[in-house]
Amino acid sequence: MKTTKSSPLTVDSRSEEILPSASQPLLENGEELIATLGDDQAISQDKVLLDQSAELENNNLENSSLENSNLENSNLENIKNGKREPASQKRSLFLIVGAIALGLSAVGGWNWWQFQKTHVSTENAQIQGHLSPISCEISATVQQVLVKDGDYVQGGQTLVVLANQDLALNLQQAKAKLRAAQAQLASAKHTVQLTSQTHITQVQQSQAQLGASQSGISVALANVEQAKAAIAVNQARVAQAQTDVEKTQADYRRYDSLYQSGAISAQQADLAKSAYSNNLANLAATNRVVEQSQAELMNAQAQLQKAIAESEVTKGQAAQTDVAEQNVVVQQDQEKLAQAQVEEAKVEIAMVEKQLEYTVIKAPVSGFVGKLTAQVGQKVQSGQSLLAVVPLQTDQIYIEANFKETSLQNLRLGQDAEVEVDAYPGEVFRATVEGISPATGASFALLPPDNATGNYNKVVQWLPVRLAFRPDADPNHKLRAGLSIKVTVDTANVSK
Repeated sequence: MKTTKSSPLTVDSRSEEILPSASQPLLENGEELIATLGDDQAISQDKVLLDQSAELENNNLENSSLENSNLENSNLENIKNGKREPASQKRSLFLIVGAIALGLSAVGGWNWWQFQKTHVSTENAQIQGHLSPISCEISATVQQVLVKDGDYVQGGQTLVVLANQDLALNLQQAKAKLRAAQAQLASAKHTVQLTSQTHITQVQQSQAQLGASQSGISVALANVEQAKAAIAVNQARVAQAQTDVEKTQADYRRYDSLYQSGAISAQQADLAKSAYSNNLANLAATNRVVEQSQAELMNAQAQLQKAIAESEVTKGQAAQTDVAEQNVVVQQDQEKLAQAQVEEAKVEIAMVEKQLEYTVIKAPVSGFVGKLTAQVGQKVQSGQSLLAVVPLQTDQIYIEANFKETSLQNLRLGQDAEVEVDAYPGEVFRATVEGISPATGASFALLPPDNATGNYNKVVQWLPVRLAFRPDADPNHKLRAGLSIKVTVDTANVSK
């Protein structure tokens, strides 16, 4: 019995000695936990009271632990003496632990409530980007593919090269047409000049029959020059015909080779041969025209000699000035027509050169190659998609986040946001609110809801919000268009 009575006195004395040193670590751990849960939010007076309550509970827990330790020793002695521990002591221990848990929950709830007051978040968000689809402007065969999916390309870098052999021949043909048109223009200008001179001469003849002979000689000279100009025009036509022969000859050889290999039908080969034969015949006819023009030149020269011989006879004849004037007008119209043909030939050359530029497909912007479908040897049509360039710089991608209408009260432009990407757990990217949609997503739907008829059920609407990444948010270009993300906006500063 003495041992039993002395045990409580021993426990109390030990508790008074051990309590200050044992309670200090528990108090420090509680303060660290409260500081961690508090984050950077302002701590109100209620929270200070909670901290003090938690500190007291820690002290009580320490006291309880010491008492329980001594009680266990006492219980062992009581068990040896045939006595058991009272149930009230166990209930006290459970109450102390529950009070501590309740205090920690209160602190955590307080901090969560403070965070929710100044932040709004949504997981209904994705990364969007300005995709640059690239298609061909002309129908041709793919000759080279210089990139593959995932490659990074610079703006202006060559991606795909199309075959341009036919376009090169078309360019030569267009240049030949330009030379012929320029020759015709020069001839027309010269003819107008000569015709005008003839008209003046005829007027002079009408004024004085004495100068009729000299006018006849001038006309003969004009005919000689006109014949020379006609020879120049016909020689230009010979050059054009020669170009056509060379082109159709190359086509005929190619088609004949394809026919021999069984790639095309005999009818197609015959058509190529027929075109070649027709151009040969045209070349021969043009050469004959040149020979005829030379004969006309010789005839004009003979007429000149005759005019000189008959100058004495024709001096008294009056010139028909009206006919000469009309001839001048006709020749001026011919000059305008030749000028229009020159302009047309220049436009044709420009079009062919533009088509040649289309055979070299370049990147419009810097970015990564995606959705590449072009293959070497593939026959592509005008407007067919070949690949796409996706820029991944932070100024080329953005966030399309949908927030509930009930969380927009403090959302403002320019507020900071944190972005968590599902593909990169644990990483946080910085962004800024850049724009708020003028209408909800349902308003822009193909069939917007009509609440004027039928039963009405109130549904929380979503409003699209656009956020821009900060320039240094993604230096390694890890973000991709279409990734699912979680956006948390700091709305503490509502004055923005």
